[in-house]
Amino acid sequence: MFAVAAQLLAALLLPVALSFPYPLLNTTTPVNATCNASSLMPNSSSDACNTNITSPSTANATIEFICQEVYPSDLTVLDSRYPDYNTTHLHQTQGYFRLRRELPETGEIATRVQFQNLPSKASNTTCRLEFILPRLDLQRIAGFNPTFNVYQVERDTESIATWKAYVGNTGAELFGRVNGEPEALNRTRSVGGVAAINEIICNETLTFQMGLAFNSKGGTPNY
Repeated sequence: MFAVAAQLLAALLLPVALSFPYPLLNTTTPVNATCNASSLMPNSSSDACNTNITSPSTANATIEFICQEVYPSDLTVLDSRYPDYNTTHLHQTQGYFRLRRELPETGEIATRVQFQNLPSKASNTTCRLEFILPRLDLQRIAGFNPTFNVYQVERDTESIATWKAYVGNTGAELFGRVNGEPEALNRTRSVGGVAAINEIICNETLTFQMGLAFNSKGGTPNY
């Protein structure tokens, strides 16, 4: 996203171990529960949200939504230099987020991010995709504008991902965009380092593809 919601095009080596869900602050707004699906972190397989009625009076009841963060179960590198690779994870990794774009003829790298074990559609739960900016010492960002696009796609759990299946090549509809320009990144860090990308109804498995939006300038790739 560089992280999920997209956060800056950084080459990050992520841990692959399981993690527990991180609860968010409770809210008291009478709308559907919202769960954060944040990429660039270990996966979590727990349920996302629980709903409690906090008032004994039906007329004055306040619905309190208790939400948790759910991290990606899988990250897959998509590399235009290996467009047909369909055997296993390219570069043998499940936790590496990387985006690169120079010019079309010099190669491009995108990343597929997948979340599993989310609430079903029948739960009427909303999943919000966020990108968590990495720590400064864990990121590498370069280029005049490393902004990246996010596309939501339908993919089976643990399906193989190839460059030819990257929908950014087909003019697909955007799900969201993460602004990678320095000023935008500084603003995001000043308010907690989390960029909200978009929301969608949860559906057990959600899959997103992310790739840089612009060609490079001056010989330095957007990265």
